[in-house]
Amino acid sequence: MKLRTTNTQKRKDRPRFGATFLAVALFCLVGLILITRELRKSIVDLPQSNLSAAGETTLLLGVIILGSWLSGRLIRRVGLPPITGQLLFGVLVGPSFWTWLHRPEISLINASQLVSLQGPESLAVVMIGLVAGAEIDWLFLRSKLRVITALAAGQMILVFITVGFVAFAFLDSISQSVIVATIAATSSSAVSVALLREMRHPTDFARLLLATTVAKDLFLVVAFSVILFVIAATTTTMAHQAWYWIALHLAGSIGVGIALAFPLRWALARIERRMTAVVLVTAIFLAILCSTIGVAPLITALTLGFTARNIAPLATASFFATARRLFLAVCCVFFAAAGTHLNLAALAANWTVVLAISAVRFAGIWTGVTIAARATGLSPSATRWAWAGFIPQAGISLALAAQIAIEFPNQTWASGLTTIVIACITLNEMIGPILMRIALSKVPSHE
Repeated sequence: MKLRTTNTQKRKDRPRFGATFLAVALFCLVGLILITRELRKSIVDLPQSNLSAAGETTLLLGVIILGSWLSGRLIRRVGLPPITGQLLFGVLVGPSFWTWLHRPEISLINASQLVSLQGPESLAVVMIGLVAGAEIDWLFLRSKLRVITALAAGQMILVFITVGFVAFAFLDSISQSVIVATIAATSSSAVSVALLREMRHPTDFARLLLATTVAKDLFLVVAFSVILFVIAATTTTMAHQAWYWIALHLAGSIGVGIALAFPLRWALARIERRMTAVVLVTAIFLAILCSTIGVAPLITALTLGFTARNIAPLATASFFATARRLFLAVCCVFFAAAGTHLNLAALAANWTVVLAISAVRFAGIWTGVTIAARATGLSPSATRWAWAGFIPQAGISLALAAQIAIEFPNQTWASGLTTIVIACITLNEMIGPILMRIALSKVPSHE
């Protein structure tokens, strides 16, 4: 007993890395980056090797992780979710904010360096997908299938109709209005799982929001591809690309995720140690595989996490528990990187149409979810707050927006429409996590 007390005391006395230490480390990393850039400018004969670029990318990744973590911790003290702080930090170090202020030279991360951070972003997306999939239990999904279907259908129908009418009033085009309305109906599974992981014990209400978001977004990916096919068939000669995108990014992604679940189960049944390394190697392998064969990393990882967790819950328990412990660093990378991509200039230039579409989307989600929640017999508090879980937008929404320019490269309206859609996503990405955090705190854990 005395020995155990002594060991416990030693662990308590062990030095910890506090916020002050990490703030100093962040300051030193920023200083190294600035010194390196000044040396490159002042020394003409300094070779611009790939090694120096890789070294600066590593420093930038360290800045993103430390700065994002500290920002999340600070913003949490005022009652806001850490995601908001992480997004704001990404905005401050990214190029969009300073370009909007006509001072692009001040930005710590310029547009060309964002490309070098795509690798860590892809890894973060894979980790989020694995954790999100593991949070969805098949028995829970089957028992709540009626509620999930009602919540998803209610908001999709109302958002599609109302946003479509408002978009048509501004754009005067049925095809463009349908595209905007479809993307407006999407939500963010990344935000859902991030806020769910903040909770010490995730509630059934939080799991219901996540399951509904995942199911709804998968359906909308298919619907959006069909819509692009129909529009392309009537306006261009490139209609086959939409069907190719369906097969490759949805069916292919789900198929790869299911196929990889079985060898992962076999391997985890024989591995008992070094689980952190196993999780990281799995995520890196999956990110490289998705990039190589061209499937969607978020959908693939989500399918893999869901399948592996439900076919072998005991064998994969340690694996997913380790993935959850690494989730804080993953969120720091993903949401700070998302903040660097926020297009504030587009938001400011199109603020009237953006506010109109966002307000109608808000009303459509609130009305549709509330009606569906009452019809399916959810508790009063869950009925009152369920709508807030579907306001955030991020990964899939941005992927669909990027697909507009890919499918219609020669259409003059495509770039302008993409700008408006991304501006709407930017606004929802900023206010959505705050509303969802409030909703999760208002609904009791037993509901």
